Amino acid sequence: MTYREIWRVPVWWAVIGLGVGLGAAAEVHQGAGGLRAVLPYVLIPLVVLGALLYLSRQRVLVQYGVLHVPGARAPLDAFDPPETLDREGLRLYLGPAAKRHAWVVVKPWHHAAVLLAVRDPEDQTPYWLVGTRHPEALAAAVRTSP
Repeated sequence: MTYREIWRVPVWWAVIGLGVGLGAAAEVHQGAGGLRAVLPYVLIPLVVLGALLYLSRQRVLVQYGVLHVPGARAPLDAFDPPETLDREGLRLYLGPAAKRHAWVVVKPWHHAAVLLAVRDPEDQTPYWLVGTRHPEALAAAVRTSP
């Protein structure tokens, strides 16, 4: 089974980001004429949108027995069976139950995750915590991928 999820930034983040960007442009403009009257309103929102588009390029992929997450990849046989986490479980593993060397790839807009315990006792990474919008589908892909 192949699984692919693109981590898109929520639309409301873009709305808030543009509002903040336009507010910053107004601060730079401050009633001045010439380029300072136009440039901030063009450049700052473009920078904000560029940052949001960059954040929307990251993805999680399970393919050919390998889990690919932003910044890392590992064969699926390196993990114990996956455990899905709801909002409260994710909060727990991001806070009180967090372990120091865990590999955590979660974005602020994720409200669920999959916990993958690392099998190798020599590896100091105790588990991978992968944020997702579809924890059951990701866990199923990890379980059934060859």
